[in-house]
Amino acid sequence: MAQESQWELVWLLRSDPAPQPSMKGLLLILVTSAPGNSEPRQVIRRTWAAHEGPRAPQWQSVFLVGQSADIGVAQGIQREQQEFGDILIGNYQDTYRNLTLKVMHGFKWVAERCQPSYILKTDDDCFVNTDRLPEFLLEHNTIKTGLYAGSLFSREKRQVIREPSSKWYVSRQDYHLDEYPPYASGIGYILSLDAVERILWAAEHVHPIPVEDAYVGILAERAGIQVKSSARFAKHNVRWRVCNYRYLMVIHHLSPQEQEVAKGSMLQARSACHDSLEVTRWK
Repeated sequence: MAQESQWELVWLLRSDPAPQPSMKGLLLILVTSAPGNSEPRQVIRRTWAAHEGPRAPQWQSVFLVGQSADIGVAQGIQREQQEFGDILIGNYQDTYRNLTLKVMHGFKWVAERCQPSYILKTDDDCFVNTDRLPEFLLEHNTIKTGLYAGSLFSREKRQVIREPSSKWYVSRQDYHLDEYPPYASGIGYILSLDAVERILWAAEHVHPIPVEDAYVGILAERAGIQVKSSARFAKHNVRWRVCNYRYLMVIHHLSPQEQEVAKGSMLQARSACHDSLEVTRWK
């Protein structure tokens, strides 16, 4: 199917069955996940997506999953959704090149059905500090509208890749400039609800490209939203200390075992490191 007709589907996508998050909550976490990634989803459900603590009712997580050509995998997704009720199933083929469709589908669903104050987009190989992020948004964040924050790429890494064999390939016809505007890495970025709505508006006027995070940056620029650089979103998984979990909000590239360890460090950080001053800014 051609990219244009695939893109038109995003405005007609069904979610059957659809998760039912609480309306008007503080934070909704959208997690992109491949249909066959049942183990990462299970690990997330029992680690950072498990509702624990006083802030739990103010946030929820939802997995974004597309269609699988494997009938067994597709049936497994339906059973998983029936059991957990936390998967938004889109009517598009789940491929890397369709990641833009997946995220825009999630944004549209959030804007129309949920309307939380903030949306975090992340991936299923990332750890989200759900013990700190909701509290930070509620008590310390001063940017209530037009918020778009994450880990930015340097200018040299924003060059458009024209090599057809690359999974990040974008033709000059799809995007004529040689450099993307500043944008936050897809490992995790946070948006206020109005920013999501303005990005969806811009998407009606800007041709899509199959590089999801860069496309969101293009739409944000079109909508007049300036991305904010934040070191709280870590592109790399290193040997983080317990005290780092008083600061970091998203960490990329964790194995299932490392997710378990990270959860333990997150909980331990509640009572540890009180001799150090907590940072209450995005930087």
